[in-house]
Amino acid sequence: MKEGAFNFGECSVIVSKDAGKWHLSIAHPSRYPTLDEIRDARYKFLSNDLHVAMIYPPKEEYVNVHNNCFHLWEL
Repeated sequence: MKEGAFNFGECSVIVSKDAGKWHLSIAHPSRYPTLDEIRDARYKFLSNDLHVAMIYPPKEEYVNVHNNCFHLWEL
């Protein structure tokens, strides 16, 4: 796996390692990324042996900087 920023079809992807765990963000400039785009990015940019999920914290801790961006976090 490689950290960095990547073009992925109509989406942009950022892969990083935060606090020892992998993190992938996927964004589209004008709409939500589709489930297929999210899935395809996950398997293209992260190792198959990882378990990742979208995490929803308590509402008071939720931060949304980019309306059309989703995050996958290594569990």
